[in-house]
Amino acid sequence: MSGGGPEAAVGGEAPAAGGNKKKDSLGTAGSPAHLIIKVQAATDSVCRLQQREQERKKIYNDHLIASENQHIIQWEDFMKEQHNKQAEVDEEHRKAVERLKEQYAEMKKDLGKFSTF
Repeated sequence: MSGGGPEAAVGGEAPAAGGNKKKDSLGTAGSPAHLIIKVQAATDSVCRLQQREQERKKIYNDHLIASENQHIIQWEDFMKEQHNKQAEVDEEHRKAVERLKEQYAEMKKDLGKFSTF
């Protein structure tokens, strides 16, 4: 057709625009087959979302377990270090007590020299 106006539909069909429901190979948009397809698509989407959520939870839990194991290892290392430090301090204390005993024994001996006046 010529001219700038809307063209008429060929063969008596109504134009596609205008709010009419689309038809597909399964029939009208509200047909049971069409609704089943929509429900199946929604179910598939929900399943994918649930699967992604489970994967995220698994990754989070794996990370949490790894972190907990790392903290346990760090705690065990810390406790070993504390035990070693305690042993060092105990040894230093034992040596200091021994030195003091020797000093006091020497002082007692020296004091014995002066008390004969």
